[in-house]
Amino acid sequence: MRSITWRLTVWYAAILVSILAICGLAAFWSMRYVLFSGAAQEAASAVTAVQKMAASQEGNGRGNYNHIDLDDPELINATGNNMLLVQITSSGGRVLNSSWALKNAALAPGYAGPPVLSRFQGEEVYLAGGRLSGGALVQVARPLTREEDFLKDLARVFMLLVLAGLLLALAGGWVITRAALRPVHSLTRTARQISTSDLRRRISLHGGRDELYVLGETFNQMLDRLERGFRSQQEFVAAASHDLRTPLTVIKSYADLLNRWGKNEPAVVDESVQAITRAAGLMERLVNDLLLLAHMDAGPPLKPAPLDLAELAAETVQEARAVAKDVSVEMNPPSPVPVEADEHYLRRAIWVLVDNAIKYNRPGGKVELVAGEEGGQAFLRVSDTGRGIGQGDLAHIFERFYRADQARGQGKGFGLGLALAKSIVEAHGGKITVQSEPGKGSSFTIMLPQQKNIVG
Repeated sequence: MRSITWRLTVWYAAILVSILAICGLAAFWSMRYVLFSGAAQEAASAVTAVQKMAASQEGNGRGNYNHIDLDDPELINATGNNMLLVQITSSGGRVLNSSWALKNAALAPGYAGPPVLSRFQGEEVYLAGGRLSGGALVQVARPLTREEDFLKDLARVFMLLVLAGLLLALAGGWVITRAALRPVHSLTRTARQISTSDLRRRISLHGGRDELYVLGETFNQMLDRLERGFRSQQEFVAAASHDLRTPLTVIKSYADLLNRWGKNEPAVVDESVQAITRAAGLMERLVNDLLLLAHMDAGPPLKPAPLDLAELAAETVQEARAVAKDVSVEMNPPSPVPVEADEHYLRRAIWVLVDNAIKYNRPGGKVELVAGEEGGQAFLRVSDTGRGIGQGDLAHIFERFYRADQARGQGKGFGLGLALAKSIVEAHGGKITVQSEPGKGSSFTIMLPQQKNIVG
C-alpha cells in the first residue's frame, strides 16, 4: 500500500463500490416501498369489495353473512390478488365467515381500520378492516411473501453487482492509474539513470498538457539548470586552477632558485622574495574573492543600514585617485542619495567598477561617477573613456572567470570582480547594467531600492 498506484486504485474502487452500494440501497428501498404500498392498497380494496358485496346481498342471509362467498373470483379479480385472507366476525369476535385459505385459523379479531403491517402464522401481512351492517367486521390480510421473496432476490443481485463492480474497479483502476502515472515512472527511471557524468537524459513528453506533463516538463527544466550549474562549476574549478597555477609556478621556481643560488647571492634573494611576495598576493586576492563569492552564494549576512550612496561613491573616488596614475577620476558635486544597504559589501561592489574603469582605460583617460535618483530608485553610474567592450563579450562579462581576450592578455585580473559586484547588488534587491561600444568606453549602472526590499 506504499505504492501510489495501489492507493489510487483502492480509493477508486472504494468510491465506485460506495456509489454502487448507495444506488443499490436506494433502488432496494424504493422498490420495497412501491411493492408494500401496492399490497396495502390491495388489502384496502378487498375490504371495500366485501363491503359492497355485503350491501348488495343484505336481507338474503339474515345477518349471518354465510351467503357471501369470500373465495368468489369476482372478489379476487377486483383486488387483482389470489393471496388474500378474508374473514367476517361478529361484534363479539365470533367468526361468521372466512375464506378457504384461512382454513381453521383466524385473524386478529376486532381491528377495523386502514392497512397496517402485522404478522400471521409467522408471515408478515398487511391487515385491513371495515365495518358491515349489524356491527359485523370484515378483515383482510394480504401476505407479503411474494414481495419479500422478490426483494431477497433483488438484494442478491445487487450484492453480486457490487462484488463485480469491486473486481472491475480494482482491475480497471490499476490499468488506468498505471497509464496515468507512466510519466512519473519515466521520471523515476530517468532520475536513477542520471549521474554527474551524464546529465543529458530527459523525460520524453507525450499527450496533452496535463499536470503530469507539466511535472515532467518541470523536471526537464530542473535537469537543464543542474547541467548548466554542473558545467559552470567545472569551468569554475578549471579557471580557478588555471589562475592559481601561475603564482604557484612562480613561487616554486623562485624557491628552487633560492635553494640553488640564493644562499650567497643577496640580489637573487631580493628578487626571489619580491616575486614570491607578488605571487602570494595574487593568490591571496584570488582566495579572498573565491571566499566572498562562496558567501554570496550561501546568502550573504547583510547588515543593512541607512547610508548616503553619493557620499560612499565620493569616498571611493578619493581612494581611486591615490592609485590612478595617468587616469583622472571625477565625480560631479554629489547630492544626498539615501539608500539602505550593507556599507562593506556595497563599497566593494563600487570599487570593482571604479577599479575596472581605471585598469581598462586608455592613458590620459577619464573615469566619471554620477549618483542620483530615477524612477523611485537610487542609481550610481560609473563611466570611462576606455576601449569599450565588444558585443560578443557583453553577454558574458558578469560570468565568473570570464575575461575578454584583450584583458586576459594583459593579466589584470581573475574575471571575478564583475561577478562579485553583480551578486552584491542583487543581494540588495537591485540590479547592475552595462552599456558599451568598442572605442567609445563603457558605462556601468547600479540601481538600488531606496531604503526598502533589502535581502539579508
